[in-house]
Amino acid sequence: MANEPIHTIVIKPEPFGAGYDVTIEPRPDGESFDRECRTFPEARGYARGLRLHRGWPIRDLTGEGVE
Repeated sequence: MANEPIHTIVIKPEPFGAGYDVTIEPRPDGESFDRECRTFPEARGYARGLRLHRGWPIRDLTGEGVE
């Protein structure tokens, strides 16, 4: 476990303002947890679920919420 990379859940606005992207940085090998969400509450809920399940911290780049 000591060699595992530290992952962070990132919430950011989609490039064209049509919603929010939730991504994991760096991306885990062999797994994709990335998701596009239409609303900030949906993105935050998904990110919080990942945090509870995986223990990864959340970085909110939207300016809409505080974790």
